Amino acid sequence: MNGKPVDIREAIGPRFSGLEEAKADIVGLMCLQWLIDQGHVSKDMAAGYYIAHVADLFRSMRFGAGEAHSTGETMEFNFLSEQGAIRHDASGRYSVDLGKMPAAVAALGKELLEIEATGDQARSDKWFAKYGTFPAELTKALESAKNVPVDLDPVFSFPTKVR
Repeated sequence: MNGKPVDIREAIGPRFSGLEEAKADIVGLMCLQWLIDQGHVSKDMAAGYYIAHVADLFRSMRFGAGEAHSTGETMEFNFLSEQGAIRHDASGRYSVDLGKMPAAVAALGKELLEIEATGDQARSDKWFAKYGTFPAELTKALESAKNVPVDLDPVFSFPTKVR
C-alpha cells in the first residue's frame, strides 16, 4: 500500500478470511483436473468429488454469514451457480452440471488467486458484494434443512482398552 509492502490480510482487509477459505477450497478442487490429466485419478471419480464439494458448500453455508467458511462457500456457490455448474430447479432441488464444473472451478480459482496475488481490496469488496449473499431460493433451501445436524460427532467403542 502506498508503495510499501504489506501483509495480504491488511491489503485485502476484512474480507480476507472468507477469500482465503474459498481460495483454499477451490484451488484444491482445481488440482483434481490436474490429477485426472496426469492419470493419478480416474476421470470416473471426478463426479463424486465435484458432488461432494457442492454438498459441503451447503453444509458450510449453514454456519451463517459471520463465519469465514460460510462467507467463502456462499461466494463459491453463487459463482458456480452463475456459471451453470450448480443448477436449481422449480422443485427446489439443486444439481451439479458435471460438464460445466471444471471450467467454472478454473475460472473461480483464477479470480480468487488474482485477487490475493494483487492484494486488491476494491476488487475483493466488489467480488463479495456480487457473490457474497444468499439468494432467496438458497435461503429457503437452507431453512428446510435447519433440523438436520451440521456436523456429527461419532463415538466409537473399542473391544480392548486403547492407551
